[in-house]
Amino acid sequence: MRKMTPEKFAAEHKLFWKNPEKYIEMVNGFIRENPDDSTEYFSRHQAWARLGKLDKALEDLNQSISLEDKVISRLARGSILCRMGRYQEALGDFNRSEEFDPVGWADCWGPLYRANCHARLGDERAALADCERLPEDFWSPGIYGEPAGNKTEITAEIRRRARAAKQNPKS
Repeated sequence: MRKMTPEKFAAEHKLFWKNPEKYIEMVNGFIRENPDDSTEYFSRHQAWARLGKLDKALEDLNQSISLEDKVISRLARGSILCRMGRYQEALGDFNRSEEFDPVGWADCWGPLYRANCHARLGDERAALADCERLPEDFWSPGIYGEPAGNKTEITAEIRRRARAAKQNPKS
């Protein structure tokens, strides 16, 4: 694992937002130097996802998890799978991340991600059970297809999504 300073982190973060392709090139070099570092694959997946290349992001998360299985990696892979419409697989990752660390899972928005997945599958009961686990002061900006707003607004949107999915199941 390479040494990270606040200055390096800030520079890499800036590059990630300004030029994700260049960021990927940089991380490719880190991976060549240390192909067994799960963190680098995790880092690169974020740039692939930012570019909309979800298949590549998924490949990197698979590699990261094969090297070191972590709550955050499972949540990230579940989120990518959900964005790809692969809800059952996403639920598996969300459930596994909760098994690893129930507190960390909840702190990393696990209930929101899983509620959204359940809703997309039309399982309103399970979706609302996860919404109940959100803190009263929870708020989401609504990125990557998750509902935006406070707990009440999110719960209403999750209910709407679950009912819509139940009425219009995918074939």
